[in-house]
Amino acid sequence: MNREELARIKEKALEEHIPIIMDDTLEVIEKYLKDKKPEKFLEIGTAVRIFCNLFYRVFSRSWNY
Repeated sequence: MNREELARIKEKALEEHIPIIMDDTLEVIEKYLKDKKPEKFLEIGTAVRIFCNLFYRVFSRSWNY
């Protein structure tokens, strides 16, 4: 998912009053994930895949399929 697609998803979520994570909160979580490099995580309750996109960006290079 590129930045333009993510921006469209965020815009649509805001228009439809779907709660999404704030950008500054997302940045803090991204920094934490990069620093701590957890082996496992549990993500609950995403409405529009923003958090999932962050996980993919942080971890996709280290995932073994």
